[in-house]
Amino acid sequence: MAKREFKQLSWLVTYHDVNADKIKYYDILKYRQDFIKKLKKKCVSKEEFSTKMRSECMYYFWSKTEWEVIIEVDENGRVWLSPWAGSRNNERTDVTDREDFDWKGFAAEHIGKQIYKNKAKIDVFSQLEYVWDDFVTYLWTTRLKWERDALKYHE
Repeated sequence: MAKREFKQLSWLVTYHDVNADKIKYYDILKYRQDFIKKLKKKCVSKEEFSTKMRSECMYYFWSKTEWEVIIEVDENGRVWLSPWAGSRNNERTDVTDREDFDWKGFAAEHIGKQIYKNKAKIDVFSQLEYVWDDFVTYLWTTRLKWERDALKYHE
């Protein structure tokens, strides 16, 4: 009998670490596996799961200073992230060429909503919201350790 492989949930977002004073990645699912497992068990459909997961993510990551950064597009089309609050040196980080996230499309969408010319304040939730369908599908279809497989996860 083949041994089943179970994945460790992981979803990286970009934020400003005040203690290190750097723009860094953070795994938002690192300590939320038990919650996600219980929520998947409780929810009948992917849509219900998505709605409840959205409110959970909004509670933790929406409009909280520790999760906010400034996104900026310069005259050359480069996308930069800089701290929103609490930085000692206000360094900017170029994220244009990162392949883990569509920073150019994300910047265009969020800067277009602002009254400022080439900058916008974003947070972790806005990063999640930009790829929400992929995020929910990843959570819904990934089987965790000690979680029974059910037909609802494959619909």
